Amino acid sequence: MTNEHEISKSEEAEVDILSYAGRGELVPHAPFYRVVIDGEKYRVETSTPTGKALLNLAGKIPCNFDLIAEFAHHENDVIDPDEVIDLRTRGLKGFITAHKEIVTIFVQSDPYRIERGGRTVAEILALVGKTPDGYILLQEKNGPPVPVPEDRPVSICGGELFFVQVKSGGSSR
Repeated sequence: MTNEHEISKSEEAEVDILSYAGRGELVPHAPFYRVVIDGEKYRVETSTPTGKALLNLAGKIPCNFDLIAEFAHHENDVIDPDEVIDLRTRGLKGFITAHKEIVTIFVQSDPYRIERGGRTVAEILALVGKTPDGYILLQEKNGPPVPVPEDRPVSICGGELFFVQVKSGGSSR
Protein backbone atom coordinates (compact mmCIF):
# COMPACT_ATOMS: atom_id res chain seq x y z
CA MET A 1 0.00 0.00 0.00
CA THR A 2 1.45 3.40 -0.99
CA ASN A 3 1.19 6.36 1.30
CA GLU A 4 0.06 9.88 0.33
CA HIS A 5 3.66 11.20 0.35
CA GLU A 6 4.70 8.70 -2.32
CA ILE A 7 1.74 9.63 -4.51
CA SER A 8 2.44 13.37 -4.39
CA LYS A 9 6.20 13.03 -5.00
CA SER A 10 7.18 12.78 -8.67
CA GLU A 11 9.85 10.38 -9.81
CA GLU A 12 10.58 12.80 -12.65
CA ALA A 13 13.31 15.43 -12.28
CA GLU A 14 11.21 17.92 -14.26
CA VAL A 15 7.42 18.09 -14.32
CA ASP A 16 5.51 19.70 -17.22
CA ILE A 17 2.58 21.51 -15.57
CA LEU A 18 0.67 21.76 -18.88
CA SER A 19 0.42 17.97 -19.20
CA TYR A 20 -1.14 17.72 -15.73
CA ALA A 21 -3.59 20.56 -16.45
CA GLY A 22 -4.77 18.76 -19.59
CA ARG A 23 -5.51 15.63 -17.57
CA GLY A 24 -7.06 17.57 -14.67
CA GLU A 25 -4.54 16.05 -12.27
CA LEU A 26 -2.74 17.57 -9.33
CA VAL A 27 0.87 18.50 -10.19
CA PRO A 28 3.29 16.50 -8.03
CA HIS A 29 6.27 17.90 -6.13
CA ALA A 30 9.45 17.85 -8.21
CA PRO A 31 12.90 19.44 -8.23
CA PHE A 32 12.04 21.38 -11.42
CA TYR A 33 8.89 22.48 -13.23
CA ARG A 34 8.45 23.18 -16.93
CA VAL A 35 6.12 26.11 -17.60
CA VAL A 36 4.96 27.76 -20.80
CA ILE A 37 5.11 31.55 -21.06
CA ASP A 38 3.95 33.07 -24.35
CA GLY A 39 4.32 29.70 -26.07
CA GLU A 40 7.93 29.17 -24.95
CA LYS A 41 8.94 26.51 -22.41
CA TYR A 42 11.00 27.48 -19.36
CA ARG A 43 12.49 25.51 -16.47
CA VAL A 44 11.63 26.77 -12.98
CA GLU A 45 13.42 25.58 -9.84
CA THR A 46 10.60 26.20 -7.38
CA SER A 47 6.90 25.42 -7.27
CA THR A 48 6.19 28.90 -5.88
CA PRO A 49 7.86 31.62 -8.00
CA THR A 50 6.80 35.26 -7.97
CA GLY A 51 5.20 36.95 -10.94
CA LYS A 52 8.35 39.04 -11.34
CA ALA A 53 10.55 35.92 -11.45
CA LEU A 54 8.45 34.44 -14.25
CA LEU A 55 8.42 37.71 -16.20
CA ASN A 56 12.21 37.95 -15.85
CA LEU A 57 12.55 34.36 -17.06
CA ALA A 58 10.68 35.37 -20.22
CA GLY A 59 12.84 38.50 -20.63
CA LYS A 60 10.03 40.91 -19.71
CA ILE A 61 10.06 43.61 -17.04
CA PRO A 62 7.12 44.13 -14.66
CA CYS A 63 6.80 47.87 -15.29
CA ASN A 64 5.97 47.11 -18.96
CA PHE A 65 4.16 43.76 -18.89
CA ASP A 66 1.38 41.99 -17.02
CA LEU A 67 1.71 38.27 -16.33
CA ILE A 68 -1.53 36.35 -16.82
CA ALA A 69 -2.05 32.80 -15.55
CA GLU A 70 -4.14 30.61 -17.87
CA PHE A 71 -6.23 27.77 -16.49
CA ALA A 72 -7.77 24.70 -18.15
CA HIS A 73 -11.33 25.94 -17.69
CA HIS A 74 -10.73 29.11 -19.76
CA GLU A 75 -10.07 31.24 -16.70
CA ASN A 76 -7.33 33.86 -16.59
CA ASP A 77 -5.83 35.60 -13.58
CA VAL A 78 -3.48 38.60 -13.61
CA ILE A 79 -0.51 37.94 -11.32
CA ASP A 80 1.06 40.91 -9.54
CA PRO A 81 4.88 41.07 -9.73
CA ASP A 82 5.28 40.41 -5.98
CA GLU A 83 2.55 37.76 -5.89
CA VAL A 84 3.63 34.16 -5.34
CA ILE A 85 1.91 31.64 -7.60
CA ASP A 86 1.76 27.92 -6.87
CA LEU A 87 2.71 26.05 -10.04
CA ARG A 88 1.07 22.98 -8.53
CA THR A 89 -2.39 24.59 -8.69
CA ARG A 90 -4.82 22.19 -10.36
CA GLY A 91 -5.69 23.29 -13.90
CA LEU A 92 -2.84 25.82 -14.32
CA LYS A 93 -1.77 25.54 -17.98
CA GLY A 94 0.82 28.28 -18.20
CA PHE A 95 1.19 32.01 -18.67
CA ILE A 96 0.90 34.77 -21.21
CA THR A 97 2.19 38.31 -21.03
CA ALA A 98 0.50 41.50 -22.17
CA HIS A 99 1.86 44.99 -22.70
CA LYS A 100 0.58 47.38 -20.07
CA GLU A 101 -1.18 50.45 -21.43
CA ILE A 102 0.34 52.61 -18.70
CA VAL A 103 4.09 51.96 -18.40
CA THR A 104 6.98 53.31 -16.37
CA ILE A 105 9.70 55.48 -17.87
CA PHE A 106 12.60 57.10 -16.04
CA VAL A 107 13.41 60.81 -16.17
CA GLN A 108 16.54 61.86 -14.26
CA SER A 109 16.47 58.27 -12.84
CA ASP A 110 13.04 58.85 -11.21
CA PRO A 111 10.11 56.63 -12.32
CA TYR A 112 7.07 58.18 -14.00
CA ARG A 113 3.90 56.50 -15.29
CA ILE A 114 2.81 57.37 -18.83
CA GLU A 115 0.61 55.90 -21.55
CA ARG A 116 2.55 53.78 -24.05
CA GLY A 117 2.73 54.78 -27.69
CA GLY A 118 3.87 57.97 -29.40
CA ARG A 119 4.40 60.84 -26.93
CA THR A 120 5.67 64.36 -27.52
CA VAL A 121 8.79 65.81 -25.97
CA ALA A 122 6.51 68.35 -24.24
CA GLU A 123 4.46 65.54 -22.62
CA ILE A 124 7.58 63.88 -21.25
CA LEU A 125 9.11 67.15 -20.01
CA ALA A 126 5.78 68.05 -18.35
CA LEU A 127 6.20 64.99 -16.11
CA VAL A 128 9.05 66.83 -14.38
CA GLY A 129 7.51 70.30 -14.60
CA LYS A 130 9.60 71.52 -17.55
CA THR A 131 8.79 72.78 -21.05
CA PRO A 132 10.61 72.61 -24.42
CA ASP A 133 11.03 76.42 -24.23
CA GLY A 134 13.89 76.15 -21.76
CA TYR A 135 14.88 72.48 -21.72
CA ILE A 136 15.97 69.72 -24.04
CA LEU A 137 15.13 66.07 -23.56
CA LEU A 138 17.88 63.50 -23.93
CA GLN A 139 17.35 59.75 -24.25
CA GLU A 140 19.84 57.06 -23.36
CA LYS A 141 19.79 54.11 -25.77
CA ASN A 142 22.79 51.81 -26.11
CA GLY A 143 25.27 54.59 -25.37
CA PRO A 144 25.44 58.14 -24.09
CA PRO A 145 22.24 60.23 -23.93
CA VAL A 146 21.35 62.00 -27.19
CA PRO A 147 18.91 64.88 -27.77
CA VAL A 148 15.38 63.91 -28.78
CA PRO A 149 14.00 65.99 -31.70
CA GLU A 150 11.04 68.12 -30.56
CA ASP A 151 9.20 67.71 -33.87
CA ARG A 152 8.94 63.90 -33.79
CA PRO A 153 6.94 61.64 -31.47
CA VAL A 154 8.89 59.57 -28.97
CA SER A 155 7.96 55.88 -29.03
CA ILE A 156 7.22 54.79 -25.46
CA CYS A 157 7.14 51.06 -24.70
CA GLY A 158 8.22 51.33 -21.07
CA GLY A 159 11.58 51.34 -19.35
CA GLU A 160 13.01 54.21 -21.41
CA LEU A 161 15.61 56.41 -19.72
CA PHE A 162 15.52 60.18 -20.24
CA PHE A 163 17.47 63.16 -18.96
CA VAL A 164 16.61 66.87 -18.94
CA GLN A 165 19.12 69.60 -19.70
CA VAL A 166 18.83 73.39 -19.73
CA LYS A 167 18.99 74.81 -23.26
CA SER A 168 22.09 76.87 -23.97
CA GLY A 169 21.15 80.52 -23.99
CA GLY A 170 17.56 79.64 -23.20
CA SER A 171 15.32 80.16 -20.23
CA SER A 172 15.56 77.82 -17.24
CA ARG A 173 11.97 78.24 -16.08
